[in-house]
Amino acid sequence: MSLPQRASAARTAAGLALLLGGYTAWVRRRNRRLLRPPVRGPDGLAYPSRRMVYSDGVEVTYLDAGSGSPIVMIPGADGMKETFRYQVPALDGRHRVIVADLRARHEPDASFDRLADDVAELMDECGVGRAVVVGQSLGGAVALRFGTRYPERVRGLVISNSLTRITLEHMGLNRTGLIPLARFTTRYLPTAASRAMARLWSRAEVWIFDDSPGWANVVEYVLWTGPRTVPATVSRGRVDLFREVDLRAELRHVRAPTLVVRGDRDSYMPPRWWDDILELVPSSRSAEVQEAGHCCHISMPGTFNQTVLEWIREIDVTEAQSRGEAP
Repeated sequence: MSLPQRASAARTAAGLALLLGGYTAWVRRRNRRLLRPPVRGPDGLAYPSRRMVYSDGVEVTYLDAGSGSPIVMIPGADGMKETFRYQVPALDGRHRVIVADLRARHEPDASFDRLADDVAELMDECGVGRAVVVGQSLGGAVALRFGTRYPERVRGLVISNSLTRITLEHMGLNRTGLIPLARFTTRYLPTAASRAMARLWSRAEVWIFDDSPGWANVVEYVLWTGPRTVPATVSRGRVDLFREVDLRAELRHVRAPTLVVRGDRDSYMPPRWWDDILELVPSSRSAEVQEAGHCCHISMPGTFNQTVLEWIREIDVTEAQSRGEAP
């Protein structure tokens, strides 16, 4: 290649680098400015968002809606309370529903226990002594750890599409090849292109997408509530707290009745991880949400909500009978 050709190639490469850098900066600004749709009640009005500060100075926002026996909900690694937008209005007619964002910042020497301790502090803030605790994905692991650290504060656990540890079973084509590509197209393409790609990922059931009747709910969640609105470093930091944790040894000490829920087409969490919880938690039982994937609470919320409500009703009946009362 002659000197003029090399100079021309260098200018072209520099121009492309500037173009790519500009586009990346624009995308990051766009994502930072995205406003998650609020969680709305049956009347169409947004629930008020409240603020609290944990004992180490980290501030989070939370929702506290309804009245009755309390339910505390814990989101997955993306960490936003709005992941339960289909649960809060469906449950708050019979229960008090409390859900906070996961913390976006933690100390360098923090352990996974910090996330369980946050749940205890949230309950203290709301004046709640005991509750049914619902955790989705990574939030399910937090709920399990909470159940062993604070057993006296748990009426029951609902563990949805969750895990006890991270293993090589989480690898494979879905994980190593397609999931990073699905994440990239979600975060970095223009919205119309991201939505079109998300439909393809739904048909292929890659990552958290599924081809259920409610697949569009998951797409809208990904674009406007979930991964695109959270910096990858933040969600990865939460997962890193769990990376060296193995909950299996402590699960036999979970005293609370536990419902283990799974979308029957969840390709993101290996079935073995689901089995771990069922085999090791003494008072556990399973419930599958048919035709749903990893986010069955989003894609099939009616089935998910009814399953949870019926199970809590069983807890109510059991507790009433143990007190010698009519259910």
